[in-house]
Amino acid sequence: MLATLDIRRAVPTDAARLAELARRSFVAVFEDEQQAENAALAAAEIFSDAQIRAELADSTSTFIWAEQAGIPAGYAKLRRDTDVDCISSPRPVQLERMYAETDQIGLGIGKLLLHTAIKIVQSEGYQTLWGSVWEHNDRAIEFYRRQGFVEVGSNEFMLGRERQTDVIMQLDLRR
Repeated sequence: MLATLDIRRAVPTDAARLAELARRSFVAVFEDEQQAENAALAAAEIFSDAQIRAELADSTSTFIWAEQAGIPAGYAKLRRDTDVDCISSPRPVQLERMYAETDQIGLGIGKLLLHTAIKIVQSEGYQTLWGSVWEHNDRAIEFYRRQGFVEVGSNEFMLGRERQTDVIMQLDLRR
């Protein structure tokens, strides 16, 4: 099934489909935790078509798009020029987001997106990839651990009207 997966950098014409996938997959993470209403409020703002178009145009961001036979399967977003005090390895770049369609989780799309992201940032001379994961998203935290990420701190964020906590994880790319 993944043999037909196309992974490439997203372009402006992907904005509407990317925004839709982003909204849907973000809300799905919070469904089981009774946070769906707050997630929907946040997603409408964070992942509007206009916001995604602006992020695609931002030179510090790179979106990696995965689709299968023209159907969206997942995406990742890299963001340069971000800094968090708890990142201890040099030359960091943020894996700001990575989501797969809910029916595609567990099929290896995340791993392929992550490996593509690693290749991109290493080719640009970065030595550290870091990201934050909602503290209650055990599946994602375990995924990152299996890929070699380690927990280095935490950060609070607002989900709609509620304060939440992310676990900050980093991967040293110098190994």
